[in-house]
Amino acid sequence: MNNQTGTPNPKNYQQLHARLTLKTVIIPATAKHDGYSARTVILKWNCPTCGEPRGEPHDARSYDGSRILYCHGWENPCGHIDKYDKLREEANSNEYN
Repeated sequence: MNNQTGTPNPKNYQQLHARLTLKTVIIPATAKHDGYSARTVILKWNCPTCGEPRGEPHDARSYDGSRILYCHGWENPCGHIDKYDKLREEANSNEYN
């Protein structure tokens, strides 16, 4: 709230929204997915390194050394890279999955 006028501060809303935004994405269920082992997860949609919002999900491919799995990927505007193994850990530890 803006203390002088009693109106909400838009910057605070943006920060709050960034912390509370969730997205459902498809990621490889394991590192060796054999082209078919995918997992749908719900993640808090902010970079775990800096807290800024993650990028928009798009169709992507994961190659495990033998086969391709179609899943989601994104590029974080902050430049930090989300790795699928860390996303699986995050999904296993949050209350949404």
